[in-house]
Amino acid sequence: MNRIFLVMILLITISCKSQTNIIDIVNRCANPHYNTKNGSVYLKDISNIYTPYIGTWKWAEGNKEMVLTLLKQTKYHVNTYVNNNYYEDRLVGYYTYKENGVTLIDTSGENLLQDYINVNFSILCDSTISSFLFKDVYRGTSYEVTLEKLSSTQLKFTGKIGENTYDHSRTGTIYYQSGTTFPLDMVFTKQ
Repeated sequence: MNRIFLVMILLITISCKSQTNIIDIVNRCANPHYNTKNGSVYLKDISNIYTPYIGTWKWAEGNKEMVLTLLKQTKYHVNTYVNNNYYEDRLVGYYTYKENGVTLIDTSGENLLQDYINVNFSILCDSTISSFLFKDVYRGTSYEVTLEKLSSTQLKFTGKIGENTYDHSRTGTIYYQSGTTFPLDMVFTKQ
């Protein structure tokens, strides 16, 4: 009888220790200790902040066209550095960019289960949806991008070249390719 009791106490203790602490992703800044080493925290999109952004969005102007597809990944395991071991919902996706009907960029074949991908947005402390590394694959550079919902069918995409957005090694002479492949100020329409 004592052995059964001890086994039950042990099992309860183990199951309690492995429980996940769920934090609404909009409250990530109020919980600065979510970067735990044991993977017991889950930044969950309880408030459905990402839901209005999910879908296929299209921008077109003259002979240029960009289609952006956004998906919500649930309980993605972030385990990149010594102190980063937690789960989070994230907004990821891919895009195609065309000029004169010719596809210059198509990231739809990318493995979206990687940590560092071409299209990856997070909610910031001021509740904006932002990406610090939205990749311009054609130029080999990345931009800081924010998304803003203008309506249920329109989405504003605003990008800028940021301080930490150059992707190549910084040894020797650095050559920056001027300009961007696609505009950094666009309004997309939901498809």
